Formats: sequence, C-alpha cells, structure tokens
Amino acid sequence: MKSFLKLLVLPFIFIGIDVYFRSELLALYSRNQLTFYLFSLILSAGFFIFLSVLLKALELRKIWFYAISLLVLIPLFFSYIGSYTFFSLNGIFPNYYTLLYFKTEPKSAFMIIRDVSGLKDLIFFVGGTIALLFFMRWFVKTHVAKLSTKQLVTFGLLQFILFEVFIYQHQRYDQCAIVDANFAACVQRNAFSWDEHTNFKGKGLGEHFPAQLPKVKAKSDLNVIVFVFESLRKRSIQLYENPKKTTPELCRFAREHSESFYRFQQAISIASTTMLAVPAIMTGIGPYQDSSLLYHQPMLFEMAQQLDYRTFFLSSHTLTWYRFDRFYRHTQLDYLWNKDNSGLPYFNDLGIKDVHTMGQLNKQIRLKKKPFFGVVQLNTTHFPYHVPKQDEIWNESFSDSYDNAVHYQDKLIGQFFKELKNQGLLENTAIFFVSDHGESLMEHHNMGHAETNYTETISIPLMAYIPSRYLSVQQKNNLRKNQARLSSNIDIAPSILALLHLSEQASWEKWRKNFTGYSLLSAIPKNRKVISLNNNQITNFNTGLSVASERWHYLFRTNIVPNRQEFYYWKKDIGELHNQRKRMKKIHQQEVLKSIAPFPVCGKFKQVFSR
Repeated sequence: MKSFLKLLVLPFIFIGIDVYFRSELLALYSRNQLTFYLFSLILSAGFFIFLSVLLKALELRKIWFYAISLLVLIPLFFSYIGSYTFFSLNGIFPNYYTLLYFKTEPKSAFMIIRDVSGLKDLIFFVGGTIALLFFMRWFVKTHVAKLSTKQLVTFGLLQFILFEVFIYQHQRYDQCAIVDANFAACVQRNAFSWDEHTNFKGKGLGEHFPAQLPKVKAKSDLNVIVFVFESLRKRSIQLYENPKKTTPELCRFAREHSESFYRFQQAISIASTTMLAVPAIMTGIGPYQDSSLLYHQPMLFEMAQQLDYRTFFLSSHTLTWYRFDRFYRHTQLDYLWNKDNSGLPYFNDLGIKDVHTMGQLNKQIRLKKKPFFGVVQLNTTHFPYHVPKQDEIWNESFSDSYDNAVHYQDKLIGQFFKELKNQGLLENTAIFFVSDHGESLMEHHNMGHAETNYTETISIPLMAYIPSRYLSVQQKNNLRKNQARLSSNIDIAPSILALLHLSEQASWEKWRKNFTGYSLLSAIPKNRKVISLNNNQITNFNTGLSVASERWHYLFRTNIVPNRQEFYYWKKDIGELHNQRKRMKKIHQQEVLKSIAPFPVCGKFKQVFSR
C-alpha cells in the first residue's frame, strides 16, 4: 500500500496544478462535465503509474529507458506549459482545432512559437525536461516496485481501453479534461482524421471560379484602391477617438478632404478569422451563407475587369496559408504580387514587410495606360506587431507594440497619399480602407482574434475616400447618414458595384441577390443586424455565434465550458463587461432568431433559446 501511494506522488502534483488553474471553472461544470473531468484525472494518474512501472522494467536498459522517457516527457512537459500558457492568454484550453492548425499550417504555427518564445523560454523548457527526466530516473530506481510482464501488459491494455472510452466523449467535453489527457486525445483525433484534411472539409478554402461577365463600357475614369488591413481594431485608431496619436496621417488626410472622406463609426466584421473575412470582402458572401455561393460569386476584380480596368492584387501575406492560393488560382489579374513570389524573407508570422508591398503599389499607380483597380492586403498589424526600431514610439505596456504597428502602418499610408498626389491621381481615385477583423489585447482574458467575437475583435475601421464629382447628391447624403449606421466589411462589394455603375447592369441581376451586405452609397436600414461566424463549411473554429444591432450585441460562446450566452448594450458598455443575458428581452431573442433563420449554417444555434 505504501509503495502504491508513492506512485501517486507525481500525478497528484500535476493534478493539483490543473485544479488550481481551473478552480473558478469547476464550480460552473455540469454533473456530466465534472464526471468527465474526474475520469480524466483517473486516466492521467493511471498514465503516470503505467509510465513508472514501464520504466522500472527498463531500468537496466539505459538506452531504452532514456529514449522512452524523452519520447513521453517532452510532449508531456510541452502539453502542460503550452496548455496553461494558452489558457492564460485565451481563456480556453487548446483543443482539437488548435492541433489541427499545427497539422495543416505547421510553418505558421512554429513561426508563432518562434516569435513569442525567447531564449529564457527555451532554457526553461529544456531545463524542465531534463530535471523531470532525472527525477523520473531517481523515482523509478528508489520508489517503484517491479511488475511481472503479464501484470505490465494487463495494466497497459486496461489503460488503453480507458483512453479509448475517454476519446469517445472527448469532442463534447474537451474543455473538461486535465491537460495531459486532453493533449493526448487531440493528438489521436488528429492522427486519424487526415483524410478530412486532404478533402478540405472545414480546413481551408477551395477554388473560386470566375463568372465570365460581359464587357461593359466604363462611365468614368475613376480608379479604385481597396486597402485590407490585418487584425486592425477600431479602438486603437486615433481617427476613432483613441487618445493615442496612432494615425496622424489618416487624421490629416480626413481633415484636408473632409467633403470626400467618410468614416463609418459602427463597422462590424462578419468573422474574426482572416480565412472567412477576406473572401467575404472580395465577394460580398458571408460565412453564414453556403460556401457554394462564395466559390462562384464574382470577385471585386471581376467588376473592374468587366469595365476593362487594369487589375492588380498586392499582398504582404503568403497565399499558401489556408489555401488562399487555391481561392485566387483562376483570378485573371494583370499583376499579382505576394510573399510567395516576392523572394523576400518572412516577417510578422507568414508575411513580409509592408514597406515592400507599398513600393509595389507606387509602381502600379504610375502605369497610367488606363484606369486601375487594386486590392492591397497589409500585414504590419499582424502579431507579433514588429516595426523598425526607430518607429517604436511607445514602450510601457503590452499593447504598445500593437499601437506602434498601427502608427507605422499609418506612416506608410501617408507616404502613399503623397505619391498619389504627386502623380496627379488624388482627384480621380477612390480609396476604401477596411480591416478583416480586430484584435484582442488581453481584453476578456484573450490575445488574438479567432477564439472570440467580442467588440475588440469584430469592431473594425471602415473608411472611404471618394472624390465628390463621382457621386450624386443622393449618394453623398447616404454616405454621410451611413457613417452613424451599423455597417460591415461585407458592404465593400455592393458599394464598389454601385460606385462603378454596375449594379443596374442586367449581368448582375443574378449576383446582386446573393449579397447580404448593403451599398454604403445607399441607405442602410436602421434595424440592420450583422452576423459574425467563425465556423462553417470552410473552417471549424468553434467560437460560436455573434449577432449585432446598432444598440446591442448577442453572443453564444461554444468554445468554453459550459457554453454561455451573453448580451450587451454596447453603446453603454463598450468594453462588454456586464453580461445582461438574464435581462435580454424576448423581442431581442426573436430578432436574433429572425436574423439567423435564413441561413442553414446557423441552424444549430436556433435551439439555444428553447433550452
């Protein structure tokens, strides 16, 4: 009995650490969730006991002893350190989709680890693994009794059966498992689902096919540039009343061209992941719609090509990330430039320095053979927000790195304004500024964007500069009024369609019906709702549902245990700190249901209010 209790010393230490980290959550677990957690603790303890007796059997075979120890202890130590770090930053534990990201996008995942880890972290990890290795050696030699081969095999078989039972329920309760058992379950589930990955079922973009639109004579010589910012959140922008002077160039430009510059105060992203938000900007098809629409709806480029514009796409990102290269494969552009064909080194995860992309933009606008249409996708505000040393203005808090990135990006935009003016193009070029989504900087215990739909990740900048002579009086009035209305990045496509005078074309009658956004040049309904969704047929981020109106914001979070509904009057509670779900009126519940009812992808959320 005494020797058996000694075997429980190590698992009790790790169990104690896990209970400490989830102490506040345990009180919220249902009976089934708590039962699953206790089962995972038993499984974890059994694993440590089995490892100890297995190593005892190999005590005299040092090579095997150390080989198996390292094979087990390295991922074990990584699972604990990584899981608790992830939990501290995101408020949830890593799950199946976290490891799926490593499997489908290993280069990006390891670059993120590289960017957030320093020499101290590496020393701690290696030192901790070595210390655990020597502890196991000492513990096994002095405190573990040897079992017979038959007992060892029986114990191992029992442990395996218990683990497979655990796997069976893991998808439902993955947030209710001790981290080592959770990590092992995620590894097995990913190891045996590779066929899903190769078929791109929920793990990446498919091919987009051009609509073959008939040529139409352009009614003006208006050029168009669409800037797509990466992870740029509204609250960090000076132009949106941020007290820090993060965007002096945009502020100056807006002030100097006040009659032609429009700033939409309440713009919402339809997703907090690039993989869904950018295609929605490009096509006007949201993630709540069937993906078959996305792959056949004309892109922004096709609007311009219909008018015989010169088209270009400049991106500071790699297009191999989540199969964007497949998505753009058939796009017949005059010029395509991105990380993959730039020959430049990686910067800010899988991107390149925006200064090079802006240089390419300047080259493109100097080619004045005919009107141009370009989309420019920037990367500076992508994690880890690196900027040149001389542009590090603020250095007092964690969020300062992000603010520095916003300021540096604004500096590059300012240089582009000067080039546009020098080329004499300012009076006949419209510019749209939009972000794919926002960014959380530890608000709501989260860093990043894909795991949350709070205001910091879905409230985005949306701005437009349109020379007055290209707009009717009614369009100008609509743009001014819409600045105070609920808008979205899903509005970019219908807005450009209207600006280029294509919305009245018969060739667009079929495609206009697929838009769920509104043209910013037309009146946006006051009762509008915007759905934000991260999980559909393309990606499986288990974030949940967000529905926003001008006054309130409803969330159903499915990546936490227990799942939680939240409701905020966000004009009064901009930080979304006071959940008013219990006071949510029935009329608001009906409005949420009415908003999602037309979209089968949202079907699983309809039952929430009946619980």
